[in-house]
Amino acid sequence: MNKNTQVETTQESQATNKNIGKVKTLKSAQERKKVREEQYRNFRINSLRRRCKRMGFSDEKIEELVKKLIEQMNAPKEYDILVMVNPKNMAMLLEAMAKANIQYRYKGDTFVSIGGDQNVLAKIREIAPPGAKIFPYAKKMESVIPKREPSQKKPSNNTAEKKKAANPKRPVGKTVKSTRHFHRIQKGRYKNLRTVSLAYKRAKRHKATTVQMAAKTPSEGSKTLKKAA
Repeated sequence: MNKNTQVETTQESQATNKNIGKVKTLKSAQERKKVREEQYRNFRINSLRRRCKRMGFSDEKIEELVKKLIEQMNAPKEYDILVMVNPKNMAMLLEAMAKANIQYRYKGDTFVSIGGDQNVLAKIREIAPPGAKIFPYAKKMESVIPKREPSQKKPSNNTAEKKKAANPKRPVGKTVKSTRHFHRIQKGRYKNLRTVSLAYKRAKRHKATTVQMAAKTPSEGSKTLKKAA
């Protein structure tokens, strides 16, 4: 029997240096968050540059739009905040919001809708009663690229009188719609008739017909002459 049952670390009175799994600290989480935010900012800026080049903007105009986008991303975000609470804690939440000078848009027995920026969202998370659920919905920011005016169609000189003069046989206006509707009706009507006739022929094909034979009339000649012959 092996009597050496002691661990090596206990023999040397030293702790092991092996890490079991990954330990996520608050500092590492904040660092990863900053990296993701920086990647997102670079993605937005690069995509804006590519789009402006495709649209044919000058370099000065592109840099102006990039600065505007950076200012927009640095500005505090606006949120539509929905807070779900227990009906028993609704009075407590409304009292805390009144002290914090936060106004709600509308409320019900179990929810409150609030509009505000990041500071308002942080304050709501601070004063919300235990068990409350907070759902922030970020508002979509407007595009920094100026909108193009829709191209206006040139007025057409092709009036109903000119169409009629060009082709007198062609109906104009409501008459066109009525004739098209008439053709659709006639097409469906012929289709129904053709279907009925085929069904009628199939039924007649397998149906037996009785033919009445004409009655025979007896001959008027003498039967004795036939026997003698």
